Amino acid sequence: MTRLRLIEIGVAVVLTMVALLFVAWTAWAAEAHGISVTDAWARPTIGQGRTTAAYLTITNEGATDDVLKAVKSPSAERVELHETKMTGDGVMQMRPLEDGLPIPAGATAELKPGGAHVMVMGLDGELAAGAVFPRRSNSPRRVRSISWCR
Repeated sequence: MTRLRLIEIGVAVVLTMVALLFVAWTAWAAEAHGISVTDAWARPTIGQGRTTAAYLTITNEGATDDVLKAVKSPSAERVELHETKMTGDGVMQMRPLEDGLPIPAGATAELKPGGAHVMVMGLDGELAAGAVFPRRSNSPRRVRSISWCR
């Protein structure tokens, strides 16, 4: 075997290993990581209002904790994670979740009226009952598309 042939075989082996690592990394990156989103819905807008609240249930069936950091929609100027809490004075306050919504491993986070929710502001049109708008939610491990909200 000539030296050139050995170099060719070596390069082929290295390229094959790189390709296998790339495929393995791509498969890992595409893995769902055990997060599921169900029961997504939003309140219809009222009159000329372009603001609504959206609710959903997020289940983390994975082995590691996760945090929902943000939700975005191309149909809205701004989308924020909020939480409604009762103060000691008996007044309901709504505040942004600055650090995101923690979703511990094996737990479920329910975004519902009177608690954590998604505020959708500056919608580009009315959101009627049964209407659909796209969202994207960001967590540290990946970006997950949530295709609709009713």
